[in-house]
Amino acid sequence: MVRIIVSGGIGSGKSTVTSIMQDQGAAVVHADEIGHMVLEPEGEAFTDVAGTWPSVVTDNAIDRRKLAAIVFSDDAALAELESMTHPAIRRKLAELTRLVHTNLLVVEIPILRDFLNSSWTKVFVTAESHVRHERLLARGMDEADIHGRMRAQATNAAGIAWADFVISNDGSLEELETEVHALLSSLGDG
Repeated sequence: MVRIIVSGGIGSGKSTVTSIMQDQGAAVVHADEIGHMVLEPEGEAFTDVAGTWPSVVTDNAIDRRKLAAIVFSDDAALAELESMTHPAIRRKLAELTRLVHTNLLVVEIPILRDFLNSSWTKVFVTAESHVRHERLLARGMDEADIHGRMRAQATNAAGIAWADFVISNDGSLEELETEVHALLSSLGDG
């Protein structure tokens, strides 16, 4: 079984990369979705997060936009949130990945953290800051949110140092598909 972690900064195209891999038969797990689950009222981190930042709770649910406005402008608040959510995310990822039995398993993780063991192949998706910025504006994000999120994430240099393989996503979709297919072939699943 080929097991791959795909990471990259916001707007880099990691979701597009995982989508291409999924088209090639990969089972894909999105850590962001698990992060959302642990913040749901029945989620493992809800009580701690709601107790720490009661202003982000509306109708007994965490408003992730309000929470993002707080944590992406304050490094200490982000670290505190991660200390509440990451253990639950790590447990859920381990549980889900044990259940998948396909030739190709991909986990998309937006941040460089060791949520899984070292046997996984680590792929980092890069894109120039201005390219990412334009993509995020096209998604409807505002400048403050873009800058806060990009500032809170690892640099391309840190991602490249972390990764076993790097995929550049500054070009066309066809170029990206070619690069992803070549990577999968080199790993024995293309």
